Amino acid sequence: MVVPILSKTKLGILKKQLNQLNEIPIVISRFVNKELAILLKELSINFIDTAGNALIKVPPLYIDIKGNRLGDPPAAKTNGNKRARYKTASLQLIFSLLCNPGLEKNPYREIAELADIGLGTVQLYMRQLERDGFLLRQNKKILGLINKEKLLHLWVEDYPQQIKVKNVIGRYEIKDQHINFEDTIEKFNALLGGETAAARITNYLRPFIHTIYFDAKVGEFILRNRLKKRLNGNIELIKKFWNFDDDNYQYNLVPNILIYADLISTNDQRNIETANIIYDTKIAQYLR
Repeated sequence: MVVPILSKTKLGILKKQLNQLNEIPIVISRFVNKELAILLKELSINFIDTAGNALIKVPPLYIDIKGNRLGDPPAAKTNGNKRARYKTASLQLIFSLLCNPGLEKNPYREIAELADIGLGTVQLYMRQLERDGFLLRQNKKILGLINKEKLLHLWVEDYPQQIKVKNVIGRYEIKDQHINFEDTIEKFNALLGGETAAARITNYLRPFIHTIYFDAKVGEFILRNRLKKRLNGNIELIKKFWNFDDDNYQYNLVPNILIYADLISTNDQRNIETANIIYDTKIAQYLR
C-alpha cells in the first residue's frame, strides 16, 4: 500500500485498512521518522521509505532500519494546504451529518444549530462537500450524503488537531476509586468518551485514560473531585462541541463515531482493536 505522507493521526485508520487485506501488507512511504517507525513497529505494520528506513517482519526475514534522514518532505506542506479547507467548523458540520443520517436534507438553520456553527458556514461547506463528492444534489435538491466511509476517515484523521486540541480543558490525575462516574454524569450533565465509553460498549479493555465531555459546570466538577492537573494525568476533560443527542445519550456516552476517533488517535494497539469492534458493530451500518 502506497501512503506518500504518513502521520500519527493516520496510523489507526491505516491499521484497520491493512487488517482487511489477505496478503502480508507493506506500507511504502516517502519518509518515516524515528517516532513514526517506533509506532509502526508497535502496531506490527511493515514499511519501507525512500530514505532507506524499513521494518519487514516476515519470518524468517527480519529487517529493522530506522534513523536515516531525508529532511522535511515538501509534500508535507502541500498536504497541509490541501486539508486546510476541512478545519474546525467544517469538521463539526461533518460530525453532525455523520451522526444524524438524513440531516443533510434538513433546513440549513437546523443543521447549524445541531453542529454549533454559523448558518453561513453551513452554506459554505455544504457546497464544498458537494464539490468534493460527498453530497449528492439534483436540481437544487439535496438527495443525500455519499462516500460516507471515506468522509468518516477524513474526519477521524483531522479531529485530534482541528477539534479536540481546541476543546481540551485539561488533563488531571485521579484515582479510579475516588470517582463515581454515574453520579458525575448525572450531576454535571457530562458524557463519557474514549476508553471509558469503549469499555462499557465492548467489555474488551480496561480504561487507562478516562475521557469526559462537558457542556458546563466543569469548574465545579474539578473542585468537587479535587482533581490535580497533570500533563500525563489519567483523566481528560473536553468541552462538548455539538448540540444533539443520539442513541448513546441515554447511556451517558458520546456518539460512537467520537468514541471511535478517540481510540484511533491514541495509536495504542489494544485501543485500535477495540475501535475496530465498535466500527464493525456500531458504525458501519450507518455508512452503508
